[in-house]
Amino acid sequence: MKKILLIISSIFFWAITGNASDLTDPDEIFKALHEIKSKGIYKGKTGFVMRRNNEKNFSKFPIILPKNSAPIVSDYKSMWGASMSPSKRDKKHNGVDFYIKAGDQILAANDGNVVYAKHDKCAGNVMTIKHTGSIYASYLHIGEFKVKKGDKVKRGQLIADAGKHGNTRCSGNIDHLHFQTSREGPCPRCTGSWKYLGKKAGWTNAHKYWTGGKGKPECYITEKEYPKKKFTLPFKCKKM
Repeated sequence: MKKILLIISSIFFWAITGNASDLTDPDEIFKALHEIKSKGIYKGKTGFVMRRNNEKNFSKFPIILPKNSAPIVSDYKSMWGASMSPSKRDKKHNGVDFYIKAGDQILAANDGNVVYAKHDKCAGNVMTIKHTGSIYASYLHIGEFKVKKGDKVKRGQLIADAGKHGNTRCSGNIDHLHFQTSREGPCPRCTGSWKYLGKKAGWTNAHKYWTGGKGKPECYITEKEYPKKKFTLPFKCKKM
């Protein structure tokens, strides 16, 4: 009886943490990376999560992206970095890496105030916004700033464009946006990434805050009403 219950619970856990649209096969991931780099889509798909070596979903709830969303190339708590080739991390990832090309539009995920906008020698251009609900979101590896520290922004507003990986030595060898959330703001006296991400104790899972529910982000649509304390995706989704 115990064995039967164990099997049932294992199936249930897989059902709530897995997602049929995830890419896990190494060859498929390799093909997808190169195809979306040239075409922007893979086999007609856009919204999916890459999980190298069948790595599990650490969020413990399904991640379901819109069909016209950029894919996730390195998810929250993944040990695999955003890269065109296998690149394992020393530590678990604390943000969500979306594959977007240099020059693509980066949007504010919610209303808020820009509290940090500087160039970092490792992460490239970085912006941190204190969003409605007192959650700080940091946007890393971005290109040209469209707003500055002290500016108020609205959900869906253009805040930057996507940067090119060649401009930053800590973003792997693939263009992407690193989106990370924290319960506390930047720490001016801290060193390293803490100065813009806040202390590690405050870092949290961005997948908890999407407007569609845990793990269900939505693309921003002008004039649509969204829950005030929740995020929409931080980039302009593709037209399908």
